[in-house]
Amino acid sequence: MISIIDLIHAPLLCSNSRFVKFGPMKSLLLTLALSLFAGAPALASDNFDPARSADWHQEDDLFGAFRANAPHFWYWLKTQHSEMLNPSGVVVGDAHILNFGDVQLANGGREFALIDIDDGGPNAPLAGDLIRYAAGNQVSPFKISLNKIFDAYVQGLKGMQMSEPAVLQDALEHSEADYHARQEKYLDKMTSQNRFSEKANLTALSHAPSEVQQLFNQARGYFEASMAGYQILDIGYKTKHGGGSSGLPRFWYLIERNQKRHIIEFKLEKEAATSYYRYQGTPVERFPHVAQIYRPANTAYGPYKIVAGPAGQFLMRARLNPFLDFENADNIRDGQEMSLYIANRIGLWHGQQDASDDLLQVIRLHSFEKLVNSYVDLMKKENN
Repeated sequence: MISIIDLIHAPLLCSNSRFVKFGPMKSLLLTLALSLFAGAPALASDNFDPARSADWHQEDDLFGAFRANAPHFWYWLKTQHSEMLNPSGVVVGDAHILNFGDVQLANGGREFALIDIDDGGPNAPLAGDLIRYAAGNQVSPFKISLNKIFDAYVQGLKGMQMSEPAVLQDALEHSEADYHARQEKYLDKMTSQNRFSEKANLTALSHAPSEVQQLFNQARGYFEASMAGYQILDIGYKTKHGGGSSGLPRFWYLIERNQKRHIIEFKLEKEAATSYYRYQGTPVERFPHVAQIYRPANTAYGPYKIVAGPAGQFLMRARLNPFLDFENADNIRDGQEMSLYIANRIGLWHGQQDASDDLLQVIRLHSFEKLVNSYVDLMKKENN
């Protein structure tokens, strides 16, 4: 049986003042979202093999290695002992500056939100997000002091929102015409005469490894059922080498309807990195919890949902070109301002959850710094 599970979104409050009260979100909508999955397998540690370890995957640079090793972090965190780790809730799982951005909305406008929800889950230490985010920042081009990250996060946890950095304001204020012109330019780059171009960096399925071809043939039927009414112009395959989601197959479709083209990606989902701390459930089970907190309040432009069938569970999403881009570290100051802002937003998102009050009682700067520095030292050692 094919099941296509649309992700659930809840309203978020926002403000542009430097620090304003962000109302508590002990949300009825979140409660309803969680109850929808009450019949799913228990999110208990007996579904997790405690003898399993997460091997370190080496990369050329330490920030790339950090991004490629989210399971390693959560497995390491399981060995740490701090009362900060007791309050649990819905976590990002792989919080870093490249995993947040401007998300176009179906009815126009953009919201700042989480991009990839692959590694999030409904039952992990909230402080784990903060520790991982801070450790990543310390090895990124946008390093800022740990006490600034901590202060911004705690302000968010208390419901106080920072003003948006200028670079984010600019991204969110672009007109609809600007956005669609940007997407057309992206499509022109990635395609040529209604086929994927070399710049898309795809491999023809006929040249893919046999196991990838087999996976595609098993999944193709429900991929294409989810795009009914569209003409399929071309199909390709890629596997990302390095960084987050390394090694997972992604199938790209170039489709068209009413002379409007789109690139759609089907990305095979794996076990969440957070499951190396505590089992979080399958993608279909855990994604609605994460989307409820961290994705836009309003419907995003293009599909963003789980497509599930016998071959596995895949995240179906449109490939779009957002305005925010810190991949190349062109502007260090903008990146540092965004890094501080994201720490505050993570605190705000965590502050919506019931465990936030408990976390405020036990979170301490010295414990936070000790855990962050310990993991940064470990990363340096592992990647040497």
